[in-house]
Amino acid sequence: MSSISKVSRTSIFSLGVALILVVAAATSPWTHEPPRAATGLDVSIEQFARYLEQWSEPEGYFDSDNFISNETSYLHVVDQLQKQVKPGGIYIGVGPDQNFSYIVHARPMLAVVTDIRRQNMLEHLWYKALFALASNRVEFLCLMTSREVPRIQPGSTLEQILHAVDESRTSEELFRKNAAAVKSLLVDKYRLRLSAADLAKVEYVHRTFWHDGLGLRFSSIGRNNAMNYPTLEEMLQQTDRQGRPQSYLSSEELFQQLKKFEGENRLIPIVGDFAGPHALKTVGAFLKANGQRVSIFYTSNVEFYLFSTSDWRYLFSSSNWARFIENVRSLPLSDDAIFIRSYFGNGRQHPLNMRGHRSTSLTKPIGPFLADYDVGRITEYWDIVKP
Repeated sequence: MSSISKVSRTSIFSLGVALILVVAAATSPWTHEPPRAATGLDVSIEQFARYLEQWSEPEGYFDSDNFISNETSYLHVVDQLQKQVKPGGIYIGVGPDQNFSYIVHARPMLAVVTDIRRQNMLEHLWYKALFALASNRVEFLCLMTSREVPRIQPGSTLEQILHAVDESRTSEELFRKNAAAVKSLLVDKYRLRLSAADLAKVEYVHRTFWHDGLGLRFSSIGRNNAMNYPTLEEMLQQTDRQGRPQSYLSSEELFQQLKKFEGENRLIPIVGDFAGPHALKTVGAFLKANGQRVSIFYTSNVEFYLFSTSDWRYLFSSSNWARFIENVRSLPLSDDAIFIRSYFGNGRQHPLNMRGHRSTSLTKPIGPFLADYDVGRITEYWDIVKP
């Protein structure tokens, strides 16, 4: 890996923290205007910018920057997506770049990524700029980590590409050049209404990817647990259950598919709580107005965090749980709509878990889930993840 001095993420971000605290309460207020339909779901950049604001709600807290996923099993459901879900539906997801791989395999018409953290929305806007700036996946990785573009032999594997990028030279000057290009796209070309605090967070994300490079890991704030999780390089090389590389960077074809999807403004990142009062309901109203249905809802393990408690009788009578169910019901669902969930053990080994993986990724039909809830069959967290 290229040698570069490490700067703590706390130090990087501290320069802008005072400003962020001042404006945090003012960022991402939502409008009460009804959702405005995009003709044929073609989304102009003006509509894209408007949806970011109209669909979002004030952010909440999660104890991780969550720059990358820690779900090593995330590609284990690719075969199920291709078999169970018809292309052309609506995808709803959460978190950072694992959504990209689900999108290229599910081929939805539109994707909405909602996360309780505003920084996740901003990270997706950063990714959007990278896709626009890069002509291929080598350039994309080099822009992501601010490395010089290496010479790559035709037909190189993803592993070879990652190694070449990791060994390529970098500099503060190159990072600043790339950061300026991202800012120019977001502010000058796309004319997104981003505050000074937002732009500081975009740079914070970019600088973190630059300093950690392909060695970047998931970590929880204050827990010093990053070494328990895989690197970005390892996450990009994960495979499906048959051992086949399936990430969005596993082939140039998949990368170009996602680049086109992003270029058409079809991935809309917003700020929203799964049990929040506005985001999912507003997305649902928009989809109904356009005659569209959700086919995939990737929840990761958010349900565990939303509803974790020692008393599940309290859990399933809690207002949070009821609001989540209400929000799911507000979405127009296709007959074959599924959840993608990630299970991390939580005291019980999952039969579908593959050796060497802390997480187990699985799909579950949404319709039967709602029916089970209605008749009281859900009495503990295990009931929504068991085979």
